[in-house]
Amino acid sequence: MSTFVTTLCLILIGIAMIHPVFFMPLGRQIQQGNAQRKLLQSNYFIHIVTGAITVLLYWIYSINYPLQLAGAVYLTVIIVIVLFYWKAELTKWNLFTASIVFGFIIYFRSVNEIVEITPLWPGIFTGLVGSGALSILLILIIEAGSKNVATAESFFIKRLINLLFVLIGIRIAWDVAILFNLSVATEYGETISALRFFWQAASTRLMLLLLSGIFLPAIYLLLLRKKLIIVTAKVRLVLVSLFFISIITAEFLSKYFLLQFGIVL
Repeated sequence: MSTFVTTLCLILIGIAMIHPVFFMPLGRQIQQGNAQRKLLQSNYFIHIVTGAITVLLYWIYSINYPLQLAGAVYLTVIIVIVLFYWKAELTKWNLFTASIVFGFIIYFRSVNEIVEITPLWPGIFTGLVGSGALSILLILIIEAGSKNVATAESFFIKRLINLLFVLIGIRIAWDVAILFNLSVATEYGETISALRFFWQAASTRLMLLLLSGIFLPAIYLLLLRKKLIIVTAKVRLVLVSLFFISIITAEFLSKYFLLQFGIVL
């Protein structure tokens, strides 16, 4: 697979893996009358589509037969679970727990068998953080674009936004720490910082990563965090959509650096 397709698969399977974590809070909003069922159903659709695209690409590119087979089973499982709960209420213990566990296994194997980094945990960690942020942004986009969502769920939106910025803060701190503290040996035997190494190897991509992954998220974190809660749904839709573009661009670039240089950003 090309770097772009591999990156796309890692991002999509990450979203598919972590998206069901938010289904129970969304289900409670429906039970409390703060939202209509189609909000939850739209997120079910995201869960299926992100998983389906990943599995389809695995089969198209014949990435790894055991992983392809596991992905097909995973996709079958999540489709069955979604159909089961499409109109049914979510209880405290529901089958999406199996979807989350199975999704993590597929994600872990994808990172382990496709990326092949050592140690493995930084790639898993940053993948979970990035996937969590993208999942929350997708939920906020769907919520803001829905005309049938009651404003009474503002507390729920506030909690989502607070969690989003915790994840973004962790992501920024990780990138800064790696760029300035990690030392990289060049082919000439010189040891330089990761920031200088990336500047020499791919300066344009590095600048775009700094902009989309650090500077713009920092502006949102410092200046727009509270405004995202109090603004109207239409304004929030625009702001969150732009934020989503920024974060997914940063995720693509960070995985580019991972696949090309083996350094986890």
